[in-house]
Amino acid sequence: MPSLPLSCPACNHINPPGSRFCNACGSPLGVTRPLVDPRLTRPRPTAPLPPPDDAPLIAGAAIDLAGRYVVRETIGKGGFGEAYLVFDRQLSRFCVAKRQVPNPAWTARTKELAAQNFVREAELLVTLNTPGHPNIPEIYEFLPEQRCLVMKYVEGRNLSEILRERNSLLPPAESLALIRDVASALTYMHSRDPEPVLHRDVKLANILLDSAGRIWLIDFGLSRAIPAQIQNDPRHTQLAGTLGITPPEQWRGQAEPRSDVYALSATLHTLLTGFQPLLTKADLPNFLSGVLQPYPPVRSIDPAIPAEVENLLLHGLAFKPAERPSAAAFYKALETLLRPRTQTKLQAPDGTPIGDEKALMVWAEANWDHALTWLYGNLAEQVEQLWGRNKLAAEMRAATSQHPNDRHAGLDWLLATHDSQGFGAERPRLVADRPILDFGSMALEERRDEWVLLSNRGRRYLRVTIQHPRWIIPSLLSFSLSPGQRQQLKLTADMRRSSESGKLRDLLLLKEQSGISFRIEIQAQLSRWRAFWLRTVGGQRTMHWEENTVHAVRTIHAHKGNVWALDFGPGGLELASGGWDEAVRLWRTSDGSMIARLDDQAGNVLSVSFSPDGLLVAVASSNGEVKIWGARGGKLVQTLATPQAYQESVHFSPDSQVLITNGSDATIRYWRLSDGAVLQRIATVPNAVALACRPDGQALAVACHDRRIRMYDAERGNLVATLTGHREGLSAIAFSLEGTMLISGSTDGMVCLWDSEHGELRYQLRGHQNAIRSVAIHPDGLLAASGSMDGSIRLWRTTDGELHQVLKGTGSGILRLTFSPNGELLAAGDTDGRITFWQPG
Repeated sequence: MPSLPLSCPACNHINPPGSRFCNACGSPLGVTRPLVDPRLTRPRPTAPLPPPDDAPLIAGAAIDLAGRYVVRETIGKGGFGEAYLVFDRQLSRFCVAKRQVPNPAWTARTKELAAQNFVREAELLVTLNTPGHPNIPEIYEFLPEQRCLVMKYVEGRNLSEILRERNSLLPPAESLALIRDVASALTYMHSRDPEPVLHRDVKLANILLDSAGRIWLIDFGLSRAIPAQIQNDPRHTQLAGTLGITPPEQWRGQAEPRSDVYALSATLHTLLTGFQPLLTKADLPNFLSGVLQPYPPVRSIDPAIPAEVENLLLHGLAFKPAERPSAAAFYKALETLLRPRTQTKLQAPDGTPIGDEKALMVWAEANWDHALTWLYGNLAEQVEQLWGRNKLAAEMRAATSQHPNDRHAGLDWLLATHDSQGFGAERPRLVADRPILDFGSMALEERRDEWVLLSNRGRRYLRVTIQHPRWIIPSLLSFSLSPGQRQQLKLTADMRRSSESGKLRDLLLLKEQSGISFRIEIQAQLSRWRAFWLRTVGGQRTMHWEENTVHAVRTIHAHKGNVWALDFGPGGLELASGGWDEAVRLWRTSDGSMIARLDDQAGNVLSVSFSPDGLLVAVASSNGEVKIWGARGGKLVQTLATPQAYQESVHFSPDSQVLITNGSDATIRYWRLSDGAVLQRIATVPNAVALACRPDGQALAVACHDRRIRMYDAERGNLVATLTGHREGLSAIAFSLEGTMLISGSTDGMVCLWDSEHGELRYQLRGHQNAIRSVAIHPDGLLAASGSMDGSIRLWRTTDGELHQVLKGTGSGILRLTFSPNGELLAAGDTDGRITFWQPG
């Protein structure tokens, strides 16, 4: 008898026995409760529309009409606006939304002016994204109708909080290093073209320190959105600045770049001394006239502070803006103060003494492999301790944190950052030893291999993706080359993929990440009878999925309830299916008629698999058994029992002699079919939910609910790679026929295409509105399919990640997808027991 169905603790959706994740919302079912009433279900919650006008935003509300950004909580309110932590449902990330909220006491004209100023200032701030600065959060989007700026969310503590924890002051070296990074950000903002971008509210609370030690300048620019008559009136209840930090000219509505330098100097003064002036609105007239100077000389508070620091602050806090240094001069002065009087030379891993930053970068480029080890080792610590270069050390840490899995990319980024006019401006140089590949004359069904040697002759690190014509199969879909490195690339010409005859001429495009493409001309001679043969031998005709519209050709009402399991026989003439109704069936693909009833008491069938020789069908279910059936006679051949766990998926080895199963006990088992013995066990992780076997049997890919894909060596059983790129738990995975490509899907509806040989993410594909339950790649490798609980199947081009077509059937959730071995059919099983066959044409 089947076990009880499961109710999702998140949405109460009814799920079949053995389910590990909810079919409706994708939530894990690790904590389940038995069903009392099978009618219990409710629709997924949707975010309410944004409130009208200036009403406050509440948790769960969307700030935009599309419902992309949903409020989680209010994180700040000021005199002129509100800040919210929001969740981006499209890209699955947290953001900060800054929203302008006018004072209710303002007149209609004042509100109109404020809105106009806000739009202008927001558009100006968006320009900070290009090329960007490491201490300024990226601005993602401007929503003019909602008067919102959406920007990067930085998780950290502000300097005001840090100061309270550190007895109200910081050591001089630490204070100077922190403010130096803020000065760098202001220098970048003030140098923008066509006009400088001012912050206007530099203070402790607007400077964050994240867990990696990086400084972030936040909450900039929005005070500019206040009409001048409001800014100029110090009696107004909403003052356009911070008493004691905002300079006199800014109170008068005459802010300029050196206004930010005044506020930065005041902030540094507080960090060094702990002193914070106690000013009130009554003090403003004296302050604006220059009679009142809020900050005493720092050495009058702490004589140990260097005189050079005091002199810098006296100039930075000058009453007249013209007497203050620019942000660039302030930054340069801080750099000088932080640089040790006598700089100790670093010793490179090969023993070379290095005296300064320029020499370090020259050595790193000339000794690439040694530099990789050093950069990802203790180089940042040595730069801090021996040179006192905290900013350079922070940039080194940024390089390693941004590129944790690709050390070459981290080193390349660091070199380009520090030599943007030289190394950073270098164009990539990829050279092929054979710019023209001629496969010669080829027969109709022939495949032929040619090799090309690719060399990186430039200074930059190259990451290359390959775009190829239909009749060419490259051994790699992407590759990476450090300077001087070479790569052999095998290209296979497969005439079965070509619908043309005569002389074939095409281009193989090698696209570098910068957008530059390198070309290799490829050609072959195909018999002139090819086109005639394609037109006349209809049964052998190749189906061009990426060139034609795909439509449903037939539907089978196969099961009662969910169809979890589908697999084509090796010839594509028959299809095995299994579902929640405990039934296992064989179907004829030509007309949809039933061939055989293999089982009616299988339990909730989770997976079926034909052996490569077509003689056996393996069935895994939630009752803890794996049954092996004869595909021809329909007789039970063998039963493999695992009482302690059920097997979620089954696969045969290429020689049909071994069965590979993935169990709910986080164990992959290899079963010898001759006697049922377990040959090998591979321990995975408790949240492993799906298994894919590479067609050559040499590698395994395990999709896990912790958002990772774990790659295992099938022979040794050891973990060889962990792939990251999904933002929610995975739910489906599959290899391409050639084994060079991997596709995965997750519970948030995102699909990822991977270069499985190098573990590199090629494309993130979005469009589904619910959890992905199944993915597949067409045998020719040019098209991928994803099926979702939103009731749609999406076909994607693997060459560029673009959407080819959306297939919509009955609207029921799609649970299983599989292409026939000859590529002519796509079979899809849904939640209503139907199997639908799709075909182009």
